[in-house]
Amino acid sequence: MFKFGQEAVILFFVLSGFVIYYSYNVGKDKSFKTFFLKRFLRIYIPLFIVFATDAILKKAGGYEFTKNTLYDLVGNILMLQDVASLKPNVVCSPFLGNSPLWSLSYEWWFYLVFFFVYNKFKDKSSLIVYLIGTIATITYLIYPNFVNRELMYLVIWWAGADIAKLFLEDKPMSLLNVKTPLIFLTICTLLLAVNVKLQNANVTIGVSPFLELRHFAFSIVAIICAFLWNKLHWVGFKYTFGIFEFIAPISFGIYISHWFLIVDAHYLDAVVTNPIVRTLLYIVVCVAFAYLVEKIIYVKLNKYIMQRFFNKAQA
Repeated sequence: MFKFGQEAVILFFVLSGFVIYYSYNVGKDKSFKTFFLKRFLRIYIPLFIVFATDAILKKAGGYEFTKNTLYDLVGNILMLQDVASLKPNVVCSPFLGNSPLWSLSYEWWFYLVFFFVYNKFKDKSSLIVYLIGTIATITYLIYPNFVNRELMYLVIWWAGADIAKLFLEDKPMSLLNVKTPLIFLTICTLLLAVNVKLQNANVTIGVSPFLELRHFAFSIVAIICAFLWNKLHWVGFKYTFGIFEFIAPISFGIYISHWFLIVDAHYLDAVVTNPIVRTLLYIVVCVAFAYLVEKIIYVKLNKYIMQRFFNKAQA
């Protein structure tokens, strides 16, 4: 099941588009400063703590830092990271091999593009994004790079934003009302399928060029399934996805720390020899760490910085 973590990220992109569009439109303060500060603090406070903790554990384990380590750190701070072993022409790798951080670079640039495109073009913004995303997909077939990859994946994220628009306007949640994003997602999917065919290589489902095709195909399936499930009044949701509600407030912390605290962890290897017990302890440590970061440190720092920002703005 955990081999499908990539699909979980794509589903999150759709959900993220929904949530950002929704929260921005129901919020009163629509200034860029407020929008940027909220997004910056939400991502970077936990992220900097994760960087520091991971570095300390790596150093204690004898890891040797190099110039490439510094290069990756700067690249991650600038949100330029991706997984070079899976995609072509990547700018830098996730810091210290924490591969799940690849999605943060997409998220960050989605936020910024959303603000400027939506405020500039309003009702025309969706069509503009879909057209640019389609062009980016075509150029991706010729020369894949960071820019056209981000713009291509923005189509998936913006589909979530269009669903939020339907919700806010109290329009029927029908597949007919999301035909535009579904059409463009299908176009991008077909283009990526052509790319796979043209590559004429041994295709691995977890590596480019099949990986991008897999992402876009899944986004279509996820949206269609969600709308059908909505028609069924989300029967069974409470006993499937709903059971994870208790970790929702710390899910971001778990996501950005689970790689070095559980998956690639070694800090308890010398202390606990039983692999099952050791893994359970790793999970406990990760959850506790995420709770500390998300519910205590982030909350206090975010409140302090936001209060100082607004007090200074009012003065």
